[in-house]
Amino acid sequence: MKKPSKLNDRDYKLLKDKYDNLEPIFKLIEEDYPIQYLIGNVDFYGYPMIVKEGVLIPRFETEELVSRTLKLIKENNLEKGNVLDIGTGTGCIPITLKKEMNSLIITSIDISGKAIRLAKKNAKVNGADITFIKANVFKYRPINKYNVIVSNPPYVDINEEVGPEIKYEPSNAIFAEDNGLKFYKYIITNMKKYLDDDFIMAFEIGYKQGDVLKKLAKEEFNDATVKVEKDLAGFDRYLFIINSR
Repeated sequence: MKKPSKLNDRDYKLLKDKYDNLEPIFKLIEEDYPIQYLIGNVDFYGYPMIVKEGVLIPRFETEELVSRTLKLIKENNLEKGNVLDIGTGTGCIPITLKKEMNSLIITSIDISGKAIRLAKKNAKVNGADITFIKANVFKYRPINKYNVIVSNPPYVDINEEVGPEIKYEPSNAIFAEDNGLKFYKYIITNMKKYLDDDFIMAFEIGYKQGDVLKKLAKEEFNDATVKVEKDLAGFDRYLFIINSR
């Protein structure tokens, strides 16, 4: 069977080293099965992350969320702060934050037991000390105050048509009700009581959501700095709420 056109040379070599028979693998790829699941890991911010079916595959845009969040943490002298990561998935966000800034104290939650187990495994592989908790954000009641809340929640509108490449990934990590805004609205309006005086809230957002989320954030945090930033493709992709004395 001919090598699929969507398979680059690097990934082809990795698959060839892993599988004796590539024909069924090529067939899966032609059916839009994620190559990352077949390889079994991805590189995220220079760190290896195991990926498995049932857990969302990390994207490049999320690397940029981590990079910008780290920059804001440094600028606001929060290097020793408490961090809450909501919807951890593979654990790529908290693991990278911890590896890049070891002084951070990080707690990560996810509703999926499969995601929490995988995130713990990735943390062990990367030598990152993080507290992982299986929890539903809508019921979670932290015992600490946080300097940083970071999240890449589900944000695709449940009625939006999407490409076939995500049909094998967990829908509850991709789609959200209320035009994709359900998680942002809850986190922004209900988690603020768990924020310390100096704080950063950092989100990856959908490209159509910048204006409405900026308005919501300004209503809830009228003394804070609210910024919507674009990704490298020029689309609104990140929301930051910053309160620093």
